[in-house]
Amino acid sequence: MKSKDNIFEVEYFYNESIDTLGIKVKRDFQYMETIEMDEGILLDFDIDNVPTALELLNASEKLRVPKESFEKIHCFKMKVCVDKDSILMCAIFGFMVPNKDDEYELNYFIENNFDLIPTETELVIA
Repeated sequence: MKSKDNIFEVEYFYNESIDTLGIKVKRDFQYMETIEMDEGILLDFDIDNVPTALELLNASEKLRVPKESFEKIHCFKMKVCVDKDSILMCAIFGFMVPNKDDEYELNYFIENNFDLIPTETELVIA
C-alpha cells in the first residue's frame, strides 16, 4: 500500500533457525537490484528506484536483542534517502524485550555507486 509522500506499509517475517529478519512492502513491485548497506544488511530496490525490502542476516546480533523478541515487532519505521552521491538508511525497530518495551536503531550511509535516482522513501508497519 502506498500513501502520499512515498510512504509504504510493510510486513515482516523472522526465521529464528537462521536468525534472519525480512521486511518488505505490501504491494506488487518489479525487483531491480539488491544493495549491501553493510555486511548482512541488504536493501532491495524496484525498477522505479524505490526501496522495497530490507533483509538483516544475524538480526539478533545486529540489533542486540534476544531472538524471541522478534516474535512481535510493535513498530518499525525506516527512511531511505538517495541523492546523486550517497544512500542513507535509518531504521527504528520497537521490540518487547524481557520486562521492557524498547527501540533499536540502525543507521547506514554508503556511496551511491549504483546510479539510483534521488528519492526519499519511508517504510512503516501500520
